[in-house]
Amino acid sequence: MKTANKILLAGMLVFGLVSRANAMLFKASEFTLENGLRCVVIENHKAPIVKHMVWYKSGSIQEVADKSGSAHLLEHLMFRGTTDLADGKFNEIMDKNGISSNAFTSYDVTAYHEFSDISRLEVAMALEADRMRNLAFSDDAFQTEQKIVFQERKQVVENNPASAFTERLRMLMYGGTPYSRPITGYNEDILAITAEDIMALYRRYYAPNNALVVLSGDIDVATAKMLVEKYYGALKPEIVDNPEPKSVDDKFRETLEMSLPGIATPKFVVNYVLPRFGQLGAQLYAFDVLAEYLGHDENSVLYRRMVIQDKIAAHVGTAYHYATRGNTLFAVTMIPAADNAFSPAENIRKIDDVMTQAMADLDEEKLAKTKRKMLSGLVYVNDNPEDAAYWAGYALSVGMSLDELQQYEDKINQVTVQDVQSAFALLKQAARVDGILLPQQSADEESDEQKE
Repeated sequence: MKTANKILLAGMLVFGLVSRANAMLFKASEFTLENGLRCVVIENHKAPIVKHMVWYKSGSIQEVADKSGSAHLLEHLMFRGTTDLADGKFNEIMDKNGISSNAFTSYDVTAYHEFSDISRLEVAMALEADRMRNLAFSDDAFQTEQKIVFQERKQVVENNPASAFTERLRMLMYGGTPYSRPITGYNEDILAITAEDIMALYRRYYAPNNALVVLSGDIDVATAKMLVEKYYGALKPEIVDNPEPKSVDDKFRETLEMSLPGIATPKFVVNYVLPRFGQLGAQLYAFDVLAEYLGHDENSVLYRRMVIQDKIAAHVGTAYHYATRGNTLFAVTMIPAADNAFSPAENIRKIDDVMTQAMADLDEEKLAKTKRKMLSGLVYVNDNPEDAAYWAGYALSVGMSLDELQQYEDKINQVTVQDVQSAFALLKQAARVDGILLPQQSADEESDEQKE
């Protein structure tokens, strides 16, 4: 299974990059079963293939505070067996039918997905419907997967010299909310999780009325309705409590500086913690355009100024992460050039200065060019059933309506220069955490500095 952070990042990148010239993004429809299961169908009849995804609105933010890693462990155990399917049979049947199957856990959702020939869709659907309500696993299976998740945590975190910095930065940004905990969980928490904890999480959130099925590919709505009703229609709903996540205080400003072993190159980050997806309205698209204009690629303002012109950075870029139910995040990352003589604080001030100047220079021509860049590649996501399923799943799971998703191009085109400038003004007022990651000096280097 792919690691949660990489999958979530991939989803964010799809969310921010895709676009196309047709006002309606997909040929998409939706319906809801009587038990509350929502289904979105994205038709693409260019090849006899289909992507089948089940998105549960349950991720690591639903975990008990001292049992971090539970959602990820549950994801693993979902592949072990059910009351009707012996341990190991799920993967065996998928492999026998040539179905590619995987899953991922994020803060807000856990998604299970299959990609196959359209003739094998019913196999995938039958197995997903079965494990939606009938999960069962032995003590041995639980202990095995618990050890695997524990080892994954050690590989992802302890073998990555920058992980301690990333986790500490997140704690500062989202302190007091479940988003401050790592999806992988903490070592001691993972070992404290019991089988009863997992089943409690499963019974509470894995229900048809807390799930979204996305079917993308060579299938029409009538066929989708028949199959979804056949396999998911009899599943009983649950009373699901999914309250809005607590918002971050918009007044705080923090700076985190860490020197860690194994770090070869300094890195500076500026993170702005913004309002939740549902609170932003049309401003969401202005922040999306702002991120594209300032630092999305090598043709962006920050890159051309700091890397090419001033030569003080080896890399600089921006990203706007809004595929979340909690506070959205606008991030700026800079890696200084090898001969950069500025202090970390001076480099961060440089970032601020260049962004401020870039906003003063923004005009209709620059905005139009930025929009064209954003809307130049949507044809690819429209042609690829897998990309379409991921994008739709993330968007709809965090609160976007299908109509809003379909009108993405129109929403971007409606953004004005004033909208982008207003977004930047809000950015400057938002909660902010600056991060400074530096190589750890050796004892000899420290001694030489002291002699000087």
